[in-house]
Amino acid sequence: MHVFIRALVAAFCCFSLTALACRPFGSYEFVEDKSDGIWFTEGDNNAISRLGADGSVKMHKLPTPNAEPSSLALDRYGNLWFVEMEGAKIGRLGKGGRIVEFAVTDGRPGQVAVSRYGEAWFTTMPGHASGEAHAGHGRHAAGIGRIDRQGRMYTYPLQEGWPTSIVFDRADQAWVSILIPGDKPLGRLARLSRDGQWTIEVTWENSCPRNLMVAPNGAVYFSDGCRGIAGYRAANGVLTEWQLPAGTNIQQMSLARDGTLWFTDRVHLGRIDHKGKAVMVDRPDNGDAPMAILATRKGDIVFSEFYNYNINRLTKNGEYVEHLINVDERSGVREVKNGEVCYVQFGARIAAKTEMDKQRAEEVKNGRFKPDGAGTEKLVERKCLACHDSRRLLLSRRSDWTPSITRMHGYRSARGVEPLTDDETTRLVRYFNENYGLGSFEHQSANH
Repeated sequence: MHVFIRALVAAFCCFSLTALACRPFGSYEFVEDKSDGIWFTEGDNNAISRLGADGSVKMHKLPTPNAEPSSLALDRYGNLWFVEMEGAKIGRLGKGGRIVEFAVTDGRPGQVAVSRYGEAWFTTMPGHASGEAHAGHGRHAAGIGRIDRQGRMYTYPLQEGWPTSIVFDRADQAWVSILIPGDKPLGRLARLSRDGQWTIEVTWENSCPRNLMVAPNGAVYFSDGCRGIAGYRAANGVLTEWQLPAGTNIQQMSLARDGTLWFTDRVHLGRIDHKGKAVMVDRPDNGDAPMAILATRKGDIVFSEFYNYNINRLTKNGEYVEHLINVDERSGVREVKNGEVCYVQFGARIAAKTEMDKQRAEEVKNGRFKPDGAGTEKLVERKCLACHDSRRLLLSRRSDWTPSITRMHGYRSARGVEPLTDDETTRLVRYFNENYGLGSFEHQSANH
């Protein structure tokens, strides 16, 4: 791993008494509220948090353990809606701090959007709903769910394929991007009425559209990783598409107030001007991959990174700022340095974690897992690396690997990889808990 990351980890990364990371593991998504606060997800901390304009952070722990919060949306009443990918629930955080959860019984939730009437609409994938043991083993169809103001849930299944994103336009019309997988995947842009009627507006060949967003003029923007495209459908139905630089595969996009598009693509920050010209933007080289991105109302660009707990900001003046997320709710002896809460009694753990990061970085570089004498690392290579990000597997720090391993059932199914048996799942969970979980880290710390 890059020297910058190791230094950052040594200086700032801390653990509480329960060995949970102080800061989020690569926030999946951001949303900005009316007071310039940035809401973000904390997967490892199982929380939804808000970064205030003054740099303070308020964390809201989720009632469901290992929920893996992802997508976020604010409604006009000030409620924050969010997806619990592993909890198979849609959550609502009220202005008073109360969290209400709605169980999803038809598939696995992915993204959420809200209508002007305060209803939450969300995408669902085939896979685990509440109570199912393994992601990808469910019998549920992909589609869209809707929760009305009274808390009643409705489902609108797709006949084929699955939804990749959802957004509402100025007329409160829901738009959905759809992927129909295969050797030659089809992409679709569709409208969905409140009573569940689908209308296909555009179909593309060799396409995998996602990242829908709506401009003030009614244009619906999208990206397409399969074709290397970004573009929009104007309010009058005219399509405009821009070819991106070779190798660009947009992870997330955000539309700035001046009409430019900002995006992440696992390597760069990028910007697309009004004529469709894409320019990669230099950022500090820390060896990490950008993920979520948000263009704020004031002109700053906020982004997360896969393996950096902090939140990054590119100001409108071209300066980079890294927000060290301060969690005041944690209990225990602590000191504050540069706005970061550090647990002083865990100095040895911080040093041990730095060494562990160094070792794991070498494993990432080589793409090989630790041998356990029973050949489990071969099972990992055969059934996990074929369908998942090896770097995330190697560098994630979790107290329990069950959610991550079970979620990979869905990835394997989508890529035609033979599913894990129950015995293999148990074996892999034990292997990762012992070798790559927080328990193994604590063991190293104790012996440091």
